[in-house]
Amino acid sequence: MEEAAPGNGPFPTEDALAEFLERARTTLTANDVGDFVKPGRYQYPHQWNWDAALVAMGLSHFDEARARKEVRSLLRGQWLDGMIPHVVYHNGSSDYFPGPDFWEIEQSVAAPPGVHTSGLIQPPLLATCVRRMHRRAHDREASLDFIREVYPALLRWHRWLHRARDPEGTGLVAIVHPWESGTDNAARFVQALMQVTPSQVPAYQRRDSRHVSEEERPQHADYERFVYLIDRFRHWGYDPEIMYARSPFLVQDTLFNAVAYQAHEDLIALAEEIGEPTSEIERWRFRLRRAYNNKLWDDEEGLYFAYDARHHQAVRENGVATFMALYAGLADRAQAEVLVGAHLENPEEYAPDAHSRFRVPSQAKNNYFYEPRRYWRGPVWILINWMVMQGLERYGYRELAEQVRQDSLALMASAGFFEYYDPRDGTPAGASDFSWSAALALELVEPLPLAAAR
Repeated sequence: MEEAAPGNGPFPTEDALAEFLERARTTLTANDVGDFVKPGRYQYPHQWNWDAALVAMGLSHFDEARARKEVRSLLRGQWLDGMIPHVVYHNGSSDYFPGPDFWEIEQSVAAPPGVHTSGLIQPPLLATCVRRMHRRAHDREASLDFIREVYPALLRWHRWLHRARDPEGTGLVAIVHPWESGTDNAARFVQALMQVTPSQVPAYQRRDSRHVSEEERPQHADYERFVYLIDRFRHWGYDPEIMYARSPFLVQDTLFNAVAYQAHEDLIALAEEIGEPTSEIERWRFRLRRAYNNKLWDDEEGLYFAYDARHHQAVRENGVATFMALYAGLADRAQAEVLVGAHLENPEEYAPDAHSRFRVPSQAKNNYFYEPRRYWRGPVWILINWMVMQGLERYGYRELAEQVRQDSLALMASAGFFEYYDPRDGTPAGASDFSWSAALALELVEPLPLAAAR
């Protein structure tokens, strides 16, 4: 993919491009609180799992040592059994809910001593970002030393995913809470979530609309179910065996498993760099690929759908997660042609039309649940665009990939680094000064060559 250049897209001059990159670097450094870079100025004051991976990748463009520190900080929260939680509370309590005390992780024998974390997970993006950091590193020996340092933790994390969340050996990793998907409020979880009956919900006070409009956040009925599920997990002491067997929400997600598959590929590459065996990871990768296509692909609709493993049914919602099969290279050529031609380039679903200017909305525009400004129900996310763009590159759709890239850069150049954007007119929404958007701005302007990124 060609790099952005003056006169191309939103950067008419060399100075405009330089100023944009400086704003991205400044956003990351401004959000640096010492142990970690917080995801946003106000809304997210702690360290999130896949945010930290993306932040580290962004930092590696201009401060490799600080990038490695970000990874080390996240790994400080790794549980004794290998799980890497979705939030690490390095700095204690804040005005964010849930706070560290709400999780009661001390109920688990696997909780990390002396570190406050959540009891859930997020998509395992870390190995992918560590590999990209390594491919970009100027000091190769220092980078190899870092890989040797963190590789055992990454391997234990991937092993935990398959042991704890696929004990039946299906090949697909299950999530037990929508927050674990990283796309918390996505419509593909509505069906499974509605079958969760919350009873004896513990007292809590939402704070997610303090800095962001309530109209952009999850609805109250969904949030009650989010909290109810956490309470069940606390009651079970976060025992992975019990959580898998008894959680009323158990979903094999399209996005999560695509991220896991790509992460397995990247973990294999890291292992080969330092002379570690790869057969165990290759088995996970092989089984996941086979199950992903056998179970999640719907030939009639030409889409990948998440699977509700608790109620044994596909979740037939058309959302942007269907394109993650392209990101991970899981689709065959015929499937890719259907995904792109019938859906991604369809103005009724994801392509621009008279009412929607920017790619790629997080929900198909003709879907019942489409809301262009509500969290994961329609807004454009830079992370998703980055993944879609990589998938398009992988399958040879270079012109369309460049259009997605230009839309992403235009959104950030005109509106700033926000959490998400309205696909209709590009107005920003969610958290401001959003770190992963800034990190991905650097990645979009200075991408690795395609061969190096794989």
